[in-house]
Order: sequence, then structure tokens, then C-alpha cells
Amino acid sequence: MCMLTPFLKYVSEGKVIRRHSDLQRFTFPEVTERIYLSFLALALMSQLKETLPFTKNYANQTMARGTFDQVRMVNNDLSNMLAIVAGDPEITKKLKNKNQAQAMRQRQPVPVMSLRRYLRSWDQHYKNLTQLERALNINDTTYRNVRRAVSNYHQLNTKQKSQTLTRLKQMLQAKLPNTDIQRKFKELS
Repeated sequence: MCMLTPFLKYVSEGKVIRRHSDLQRFTFPEVTERIYLSFLALALMSQLKETLPFTKNYANQTMARGTFDQVRMVNNDLSNMLAIVAGDPEITKKLKNKNQAQAMRQRQPVPVMSLRRYLRSWDQHYKNLTQLERALNINDTTYRNVRRAVSNYHQLNTKQKSQTLTRLKQMLQAKLPNTDIQRKFKELS
């Protein structure tokens, strides 16, 4: 089947959040953490020639609707999660912590145009990931260390690259299991 339809290996759809009823399982900080983790993984994969086609295709699918206005079954996970933090504010009322989510969302404006530019170019990793980290209010030291490693991936030695890959694989397995990003990332050695 895959021989007749080779494009299917790049088709991505939401696994974490597919419909509005899935939103009640998550808090706003859990969504922002998963967005940031997705960007870390995609940023690293954008620097490797074997995963660059997947990264570009995933980014194109993320931006396919033009804006991140609502959660849709046909969107990929990143697009649906971005809809929560940057789309219709009413979406936050469906989250587990709806009152806190609405307040957090008002205090944390996400730079959508900048994110779209980054999804198209995959350059200036340090600047873009740091800006996203601040916008999403990510304060975890582990994520910061991974961001630094991903931003300077080509300057790392073999051991540091291996440690970064292992750490990101573990984080993806814990927070984004069975997603398209996690499955593709798992293929890296």
C-alpha cells in the first residue's frame, strides 16, 4: 500500500487533541509544555538531512489552515495545541483548569507571526526557541538545557549529541507518546 501512495508516510493528524472533547484532559500549562517540546523536537530534526523532509511537511501541515483559530480533527497536534494558546479564547473554557487557563492565556500572548516565520525557515533556533519559551512561560531547567543543545546542535560533540537525542526521546515518550513527531524522532539514532 505504501508503495502506491508514498505521500502517506508524511500525512500527520492529531493524536493528542483531535476534537474539543479531548481538551478536558489537559491544563493550560500541560498544553504549553507540549507545544514547546514539539518545537524542540522539530528544531532538532530540521537540522538533520534524514528528517528535514518530515519537518518541512509537518510545518506545512501545521500552517495549512492559515491561522490557528480552532481545534479540528484534520489538524495535526501542533496546530491544534497552538489553537488553544493563540486561537479563539473560548477554547480555553474546555480545558481542565478553565478559569486559570483563561487568565494565563491573557498574560501569555503567543507571537503567531514569528512562529509561522520560524515554521517556514527553521533558522535562528536560539532566538526563536527562546522567544517561544518566554511566551509560553516555560521555566523548567531541563527544557532550557535541551533548548541550548538543540540551538547549537552542530557544535556539539558526538557524546553531547547522543545525550541530547536521548533526553528528547525520553521527554517525547513521556509527554507526546504515539504522536507523529515522537514516532519520527524515535527513528533517530
